[in-house]
Amino acid sequence: MGPSILALLLLVVTSASASALPEPKRILVLQSFRNAMPVNSDFFAGIREGLELPIDRPVEIDSEDLDLSRINDEKYVRKLVEIYALKYRASPPNLIIATHTSAVRLLLNHRDKLFPGVPIVFCAAELSSEELERLPPNVTGVTSKGDFAGTLELMSRLHPDLRQIALILGMGDLDMLRESDVKKAVRPFQTRFEIIWLHGLPLSELVETVRALPPHTAILYVVQFGDRNGVSYVPRKVVQAVSENANAPVYGLWDTLMGTGIVGGRLISIEQQGVMAGKIARRILLGEAPASIPVVRMEQNLAIVDAQQLKRWNIDERLLPEGSRILNRDSSVWEQYRDIILVVIGLIAFQALWIAALLRNRQRLQRTQTSLNEQYDRRVRAEELARRLRARIGAADKQNTLGALAGRIAHEINQPLIAIQNYAQAAKRYVATDSPKGGKLAELLAEMAGEADRAGAIIRKIRKLLTTGHIDAVRVDLDLVLKEVVAVMKPEADACGCRLDYRVTAPVPVVLADALHVQLVVVNLLRNAMEAAASDPRGRGGSVSLSIAETAERRVRVSVADSGPGVPAEEVEDIFESLYSTKTTGMGVGLATCRTIVEAHGGRIWCTANPAGGALFQFEIPVAEAEAEA
Repeated sequence: MGPSILALLLLVVTSASASALPEPKRILVLQSFRNAMPVNSDFFAGIREGLELPIDRPVEIDSEDLDLSRINDEKYVRKLVEIYALKYRASPPNLIIATHTSAVRLLLNHRDKLFPGVPIVFCAAELSSEELERLPPNVTGVTSKGDFAGTLELMSRLHPDLRQIALILGMGDLDMLRESDVKKAVRPFQTRFEIIWLHGLPLSELVETVRALPPHTAILYVVQFGDRNGVSYVPRKVVQAVSENANAPVYGLWDTLMGTGIVGGRLISIEQQGVMAGKIARRILLGEAPASIPVVRMEQNLAIVDAQQLKRWNIDERLLPEGSRILNRDSSVWEQYRDIILVVIGLIAFQALWIAALLRNRQRLQRTQTSLNEQYDRRVRAEELARRLRARIGAADKQNTLGALAGRIAHEINQPLIAIQNYAQAAKRYVATDSPKGGKLAELLAEMAGEADRAGAIIRKIRKLLTTGHIDAVRVDLDLVLKEVVAVMKPEADACGCRLDYRVTAPVPVVLADALHVQLVVVNLLRNAMEAAASDPRGRGGSVSLSIAETAERRVRVSVADSGPGVPAEEVEDIFESLYSTKTTGMGVGLATCRTIVEAHGGRIWCTANPAGGALFQFEIPVAEAEAEA
């Protein structure tokens, strides 16, 4: 057989096979939304999956995007009907699949003009019971229902502390159709939660609003195809912007919104709706009558949540209702690296036995080292305690010695003071009153006798205080006492080159005190302050201030501040101790005596840093109680 004859036979066989194939069936998918909507792709993918026609039943699928979510007025619908009637007049489809409610109602209202007699399968249609009862015989499909109440109940379950629910609803034509259903679903929850309506807000305003929602709030995105200004939106982009900026978790009603940042909800499965519609279309194309196929009502929506969002908002998975579906869950390390983990475990087990032996020896060495360290620490602490004890014993010996020495000195000094007083009295009697200078000399001798009396009184009072701890307190005007001290210390301040200021901010009440003892305390503090101010290493003129004021606790506070170098923080607690001194020539008894005197008056004395630089010494003594009226 020649090549030409063989080629002719092959051509005949091929032509016969081609003519044996049936003419492909044409399906027209009418999408309610415009092409940019991701929901269209989900519908289409589900329809193709549900068809599953055998290879001997070829099919061609066309798709039209009606864009009824943006424009749904009568004029636009009339134009659509005219265009599609003209476009498919010569070659009408064998079957129509309509997605979502808008496309289904357009077909039902204008099917006689558009596609008379053509079977219609719908999916994701939210039709009322009356509309379903009035369906023509060659129309069937799958219904859906936005489970507002179920999603609200899921939100309250996952957030036990929920107080407010924010509802996002647009003002487009399709948005307004849902408003009554939403209000009806929300009504039972108004007694439990505050409802915040975010109705038709422009996207920028919506984003700013969800950033500042009150605590314990959750957001339900109902739908927003358009805002109050007529601007159209893709719902997925709106939800994504809200989820990224909101301070509260966001929930939705369709599974196409998963991955935009929502936690989840009782979600309508768009792709599953398409699958069911594809299966019904397959039955019709294979010869089954549409009237014999009942409408499938997919109104029980599964609780679907995003595992990443549960983690983001700290939501416990145990709160989910039984049968919930969790998406985006991270696979465990065991599932990802099972073989590698088993090998590593074997190596680790082998090494662990070897390491365990090494660790046992190391632990023995550590215990020995710890024991040695503890013994060393105990020895150091014992030596430090012994040193402190020796220091305390030495200080106590010095204090006892000085106490005895002070009593002896007071006794010895008191004798010459008495002699001075006696001599002064004798000289006064001896001086002739008619001598020209007799009066002045008598005055000087009187001063000498008075000062000797005063010195004797001081010694007796100090001795009494040191031996008995008691003072002879009387009602004293402390302001007059301090003025006398300032007058006495003024020449000494001038000699040191210091400026001595005395301030009284307000009248000060009378105190119950020994004026002589108080003068001794103030003189000691002033003298220390002048010495510190005069030794200012910065070379500035020193200043000392003395002030007196009443406190809120019914006490009188005396403050002595200087501009000197101040007292180191670590020495503030020690300077009032006996025999402690910061001066190379000091004995450490001045401030200790001051504390003894102040505490004998029922007061306290302390030292702090002067805010202006230097040191600030202060002491307080109680105010005298008012005398009872006769």
